[in-house]
Amino acid sequence: MSTPHVTVSVTDSIDDVDTVQWRRIAAADTAPVHYTPAYLRAYQTSPLSPFLAARYLTVADGDRTLAVLPCYLQKEGDPYGFLRAVGIEDTDGPALLGHNWYCYDTRVPVRATDPAQRARVLGAVLDALREQAAADGALTAGLVSVPDGDPVLDVARDKGWRVAPIVTRFQLPLHGAGGDTFDSYDSYLATLGARTRRTIRQYLRRAAEAGVTTAVEAPRPDVLRTVGDLTRRTAAKYGSAGMYPESAFTDFVMALGDHARVVRVDRGDLTVAAAVVLLDEERLHMWAGGTSHATLDGFSPNYLLWATEIRTAIQWRKRWVEGGRSNEPMKTRHGMKPLRLYACVAPPGT
Repeated sequence: MSTPHVTVSVTDSIDDVDTVQWRRIAAADTAPVHYTPAYLRAYQTSPLSPFLAARYLTVADGDRTLAVLPCYLQKEGDPYGFLRAVGIEDTDGPALLGHNWYCYDTRVPVRATDPAQRARVLGAVLDALREQAAADGALTAGLVSVPDGDPVLDVARDKGWRVAPIVTRFQLPLHGAGGDTFDSYDSYLATLGARTRRTIRQYLRRAAEAGVTTAVEAPRPDVLRTVGDLTRRTAAKYGSAGMYPESAFTDFVMALGDHARVVRVDRGDLTVAAAVVLLDEERLHMWAGGTSHATLDGFSPNYLLWATEIRTAIQWRKRWVEGGRSNEPMKTRHGMKPLRLYACVAPPGT
């Protein structure tokens, strides 16, 4: 697969990728944790959702790597109905998609000297993705969860791909216009509405009076079993408990190493709320978590969990908290900003 001066290679294992170059390209484009070799290896060996094959695309000009993209060949291309909901109907069969549905920040990390070169490289990636899908017998080739404003959206439109908004993700900026991050949790609280600020402070006080404690720690299998159980119980309310299978959940998180931490809210020996957060250079990702009680001792364990996660992100000097998709009321109350996500799907028969 090639265009003039650009060659796209495809491998089916992260172990066959030049991870030094891959990491360099991802870091230069400030790509999220989902593009680190550690995450990709963890997902390859302990997939949270089964896939038929992994495909790692690397774009190079001679010996100079220009772009990377992880893709997954899936038995069903639209397991959550996001594509059908926006009128992209022909995605019921096998699909080759980048990144995966667990990533809410799909992009093609690129190292380019100018917009024209970036567009050429992105075009080569889309062509290679389409060709690889055909070679794999996939009915659909595409990218899912691409943020609004990403240059790959315009390149896809120019190539006649179907581009449509599918869902919204939420981000909390921890920095001002000048680039400085919040210097304390209180400085963050001061940016929220008076009612939300009052509620959070009230819950923090009541939790302290009840002897509730919080912890942020490295993952351990026994603790992850509790986190997974709480996560599945909470996800079941939204019909998505199957996204976090017990064994794969534990193995996947343990394989992430320093990219993962567990946040706990404990009342004595009972964990009443817990989450796994993912970490990269700029962000803390509120990835997966849940609670056992909507309210307890006059406070919301979920609010305390969120307060601990956001406080941790501020203490660790992160620039963003990534809130993922859905649950808009809770996220906007906490100052998160919406960002529309798009799907780019190659036209059928190409």
